[in-house]
Amino acid sequence: MIRTKDQRQAGISLLGLLFWMVLLVLIIAFVVKIMPVYYDYWSLESIVSTQVREAPPQSTEDEIRYDLNRRLGVAMIDIPQKDIQIVKDGNARPIITVDYDKVVPLVGNVSLLIHFHTVGK
Repeated sequence: MIRTKDQRQAGISLLGLLFWMVLLVLIIAFVVKIMPVYYDYWSLESIVSTQVREAPPQSTEDEIRYDLNRRLGVAMIDIPQKDIQIVKDGNARPIITVDYDKVVPLVGNVSLLIHFHTVGK
């Protein structure tokens, strides 16, 4: 029986299937390593904006920093103190700026550096 061009089977080969499976596994592994870092950042943004809203007008920068560190500790977010800037001008709302880097190890000696910046006003 002679098959015409339209009657031939079409599909993916075993090598093609393996290629796409390996690629899918690599993408999933990448996302699994990156997502916790972004989840911490989104939690940090929420904590900073809540701290700015709930800070009493008469509170000092040290009191605001103490409350912020307490909230970060509960959320298990570790940010170096040098990366947190708090500016308070009189009885106005404070401005909290957090500017930090996270290094995510990927494979072997290959890492990904992600820079985060958030401002709570």
